[in-house]
Amino acid sequence: MKKMTLLFVTLSFTLVTMAQISVSGTVTNDSIPLESASVIIKNSTHGIATNSKGEFKIEAIKGDTLSVSYLGYKPQEFVLTDTEEIEIKLKEDTLNEAVVIAYSGHRCWTTGCGICITYERYWETNLEKNKLFPNPSSNGIFQLKLVEDYAEVKISIANMSGRIIQNSSHQKLGKKVTIDLSQFSTGIYVVNIVTDGKRLEPIKAVKG
Repeated sequence: MKKMTLLFVTLSFTLVTMAQISVSGTVTNDSIPLESASVIIKNSTHGIATNSKGEFKIEAIKGDTLSVSYLGYKPQEFVLTDTEEIEIKLKEDTLNEAVVIAYSGHRCWTTGCGICITYERYWETNLEKNKLFPNPSSNGIFQLKLVEDYAEVKISIANMSGRIIQNSSHQKLGKKVTIDLSQFSTGIYVVNIVTDGKRLEPIKAVKG
């Protein structure tokens, strides 16, 4: 019985080891390397940031999805099939912003029968999203870029178990906020933001 158990454990370990792959590559905008681009194994806590040459190396499992993103660029995803080296070219994302439909006004058309038909005019405008960069951060220092200036900004950081590890409050804050998670361990954290009493969409921060 012990021999069978040992054989089962050995086979399981061998299968897991065989499934592991090493992926390396570079992230660029054409020929320009992108430093601190986010390279994350999707649906995991495993992620790193590219170095000054845009290079990265990460361990993964065959079949994992590699998600690569950088502030102001269109993100890309790759399904990993084998140990490989990838050259990733990100394109600037001019439409990576929320589209807001805004009311402009109305006008009345009078028909020959004296009936007034009104219509509403709309226009589309681009509005930046609140963003965190670099993400992942190798040292745990992040910059939060907010869409607007607010009178009061409250930020709480939670780990993946939901425990709040950091709270901060800022008065008459500009559009950029520094978030320091350098004293905490590597992993994924959730940044909760309340601006002037309004809760914004949470952002995941990856300390790599």
